[in-house]
Amino acid sequence: MSNFKANNKMSAFEVFKHRLMYGGFAYSESGEINIVPELTKNFWFVENLFYGRIREKSGEISIIAPKEELLVNCKHTASPAPVKALDFVADAFEHLLVEYGKNRMQGKVSENSEYLSRLLAHGGATPSYRSPREVRRGVSSRLLPYCQTLQDEIVHILSFEDFVPFFMEFLEHLVKVFPVNRSSYLISKYSSPTASGLCLEVLKLDHSKDSEKSKFLNDENFQIYKILAAASGFAIDKNAPWRLVADIASKRMLEFAASRVPGINTAEDILDYYFEDVRSAIGEYSYDAWMFSKSYTALKYDEFEEFKKIVIQAYDFFVATYPTVSEKSVGSDRVISAQQKERTRESLESILARIGNDFWYEKYLAIKNIELGLGYSSLEINKIAKNAADLEFSFDRSRAAGYIKKRMTPIVSSEGSLVYSMLKINEENIKVSPKEDAQSLARSLNKKIY
Repeated sequence: MSNFKANNKMSAFEVFKHRLMYGGFAYSESGEINIVPELTKNFWFVENLFYGRIREKSGEISIIAPKEELLVNCKHTASPAPVKALDFVADAFEHLLVEYGKNRMQGKVSENSEYLSRLLAHGGATPSYRSPREVRRGVSSRLLPYCQTLQDEIVHILSFEDFVPFFMEFLEHLVKVFPVNRSSYLISKYSSPTASGLCLEVLKLDHSKDSEKSKFLNDENFQIYKILAAASGFAIDKNAPWRLVADIASKRMLEFAASRVPGINTAEDILDYYFEDVRSAIGEYSYDAWMFSKSYTALKYDEFEEFKKIVIQAYDFFVATYPTVSEKSVGSDRVISAQQKERTRESLESILARIGNDFWYEKYLAIKNIELGLGYSSLEINKIAKNAADLEFSFDRSRAAGYIKKRMTPIVSSEGSLVYSMLKINEENIKVSPKEDAQSLARSLNKKIY
């Protein structure tokens, strides 16, 4: 195998060139191109980009996350800190460790290996979301410097209604680098494949340095590691070979899942049992003080309601930071005077009681449109918002949520993927860019008239 040199200190072109070389030749033993090595998964390619985070069922795309109660601690870890994975994945890893130990005893695994003489879990499942409170704090902390640069504009903000247009402009810029909705964050570049609960890492190395990957691939135990991993139902992350990925379509991994849950026979069964749609998981939920005091059956995580909290808490933060505004006026004697006016502070309950969901749908959908890169026009967003409000009025919130979920279908072909980058190089030779093509496809789905 060759040595690869890409790292984040290189120019964008140099990084792309070296990543392309890695993608084609990293697993080549004969010097010939090997884009799809056996027993690996490539998270840079469309079909695997959101493995364990997006699923398609009956023609509908869902954003999914593992059920937290089914994540367990691995037994053999590199530090006292817990390393979690879905229970059947942890079982498969324990099986791999046993087989690895047997092969070491037989002399098939070298003790002199720098990386792979013994296997331990160094990393596992990472959170599929940030806590709502953390998101709200993040938004508020970024709002302050934005306000400081636009002092002339904020003097006109006296009420919540005045604040919303100003805040929406701020939020439209912010969500390009800081997605605020949970489902959008889960499939953004800020979320890792490890959020799926299907991954375990046997080392912690720098993902940005191809030299680290080369050393790992050239380790004398790499081939036996790859073979034994596959025998336990794991594939290897092509771009982070120290990361094991549960191949839920493999016979062996299905056996581990079936030993935990009798009746599991297919990958779809695993997705049904171990994962939930983060946009429509039904269950009991008790709202905290920033919502309502009562408990009732609702969405387990209702990001539409959470979005309202983000906007209202931002307003509360704004008023607390800038409680008064100096309003200048010119009298009949041409003397300029300044009058201090207090900004209106309101509770969450009073704002929600006064402002209906027809207002909130349009704001929420405008932000989701940017987060998911769907490319809807403002007229299209307004129409979807009106349809959602009509469905809620005629039926219920659940029907409106289902409609929104279908219309706000995420683009699976991400700009972060190598496939996208390769297409973009030839963009001038085609009529439609990769992004526009994906947006057009997303908008064409579910054009049902309500």
